[in-house]
Amino acid sequence: MVFLVVWVNLSLANLQKKSEMQNLPFGVFMLPDGSVATQDFAYNRLFLKGIKERLVLHPYRLADQEKLVRHMVPEGKTGMTHAYSPVAFVMMQPLLDVSGGAAYLVYTTLCAGGISLLFYFYLLPLTKCPSQIYALLVCAFSVCVIAAFTVGQSALVTTTFIGFFWSRLKRREVSRSIVGDVLIAVLFWAVCLKPSLAIIPGALLLGAKAWRPVAFGALLLLTTWTCFAGYYGGWWTGFWDYLYLLNHYNNADFTPFMQRGYETDDQKRVTLLLFSLDRVLVLVSCLTLVILRWRRRITGSEQFQATVWAFLLLSPYLLPSENWILCLLVVEGSFFQSKNLALIAGKLLLLGAILDLRSGVTFSWPVDAHLKWLFFAWIVTEWLLGLRAVKREVTRVEFAPRGFSTGLFLGRGCLRVAQNLQKYFTPPIIRSAPKKTRDRLHPQSRWIRQKFWLKDIETAHVCR
Repeated sequence: MVFLVVWVNLSLANLQKKSEMQNLPFGVFMLPDGSVATQDFAYNRLFLKGIKERLVLHPYRLADQEKLVRHMVPEGKTGMTHAYSPVAFVMMQPLLDVSGGAAYLVYTTLCAGGISLLFYFYLLPLTKCPSQIYALLVCAFSVCVIAAFTVGQSALVTTTFIGFFWSRLKRREVSRSIVGDVLIAVLFWAVCLKPSLAIIPGALLLGAKAWRPVAFGALLLLTTWTCFAGYYGGWWTGFWDYLYLLNHYNNADFTPFMQRGYETDDQKRVTLLLFSLDRVLVLVSCLTLVILRWRRRITGSEQFQATVWAFLLLSPYLLPSENWILCLLVVEGSFFQSKNLALIAGKLLLLGAILDLRSGVTFSWPVDAHLKWLFFAWIVTEWLLGLRAVKREVTRVEFAPRGFSTGLFLGRGCLRVAQNLQKYFTPPIIRSAPKKTRDRLHPQSRWIRQKFWLKDIETAHVCR
């Protein structure tokens, strides 16, 4: 991470010196063919600086965004839309008053520090086998990370925030406190700097029924918007402008200056149809996962993995750098815990291909979307095979010899009755003895408890 930060900052400074026009802002370069290239971080920083200086009245309107871009970079022939929430405006305040080079150095340093902390305190402690460590190495040394640092994209920040958010939310199931809930709410608020990603922590909070962090997070967002709505045209006007922008954030609805390529009328209709379909599918998938979590059909880890995959496969706002969120799925589930060397090699190669084969950088066309579907199908196949193996084991136990059927019935169907009757069947001296002593005195009870997944020795003794 240290080497990457130093290399990226020196390379960018050198490129800035070689630019044909030296009066351009930091991160804006004049290429030899006369076109202007802009780094993502520098572009969004200039945009937020223009909002702070109130260069336009309604920054979330496409016409005003075009006016702001033309004012910032008069030499530019095209522009990029800006859809970050006011949370990004708040977080970028300390970097708006310093030079562009200093701001980028601080940003990359903070990103590298956050990624290092994420690996050290969350990802590496959860690894259970060497193959997971190899997968994390593939993620850490991928082209996706290098390109994100070079361009200055927000995926470095949002992935770190989501990782720590999920870590705190899992810990909440064991112990709850107001301080912990406030921290979860702050991390949720931080992820909301990019609305397309906010659906992941929002769905997880609803699935876990963490109402206090939801309330704290909503209060933080409401306070942020109330304090800074004046920069976006007012409370109600700015809110509806932002909602309209998110609902029309596709190439077909952009102004000609902000479009990323020419589209015919037929292509525009297809773009609009796919944009609407993807948004509906993402929302329906996340809502279905929340309901399944409430009904205890899936675990929290399964909801987290499925929600991330719904975002990666269906979100119409997805950027290639956001594929790096796959590093959080390496330590979830047992997909990367295989002992077969051929399977491990195949999984690592597929993960590396998704993160390294980037369109326009290392590959000629966007192949990562197809590879992600293949990766997801592989994970689902292994998950279904695991469920099938569990069902076979349950069937084998249910058709055990007749002498054990009563134990299975009592152990799994009438636990409460068995626990109420245990004082009549278990000798007091055994009931008050330590667990190891009870297992030694009643080995048959220990065997039944292990066979039928019973949690206490007294119930197993009654079953015997």
